[in-house]
Amino acid sequence: MAQYDTRFAVGERDSGVRKVSRLTWRAGLIGAAAAALFGVVFAHPANASRQQTHDQPGAIIVPGQPPKPTSGGGQVTSGAS
Repeated sequence: MAQYDTRFAVGERDSGVRKVSRLTWRAGLIGAAAAALFGVVFAHPANASRQQTHDQPGAIIVPGQPPKPTSGGGQVTSGAS
């Protein structure tokens, strides 16, 4: 039976661990850079500089104050009971 050289095996294992570690760090850095790039791109949409006015079709109008509560019959439920 052949005798295995443990020093060679340990060296090969360490070399493999270093390669995997380098690839892991590179993938992490690329992922972080891509996330930052997407954050910058999607944080400022292309039409953000235009002002929405009330006369534009499909414009959503947000009131300055929330609606006032009304007096009424209380809780309303729908559906089968």
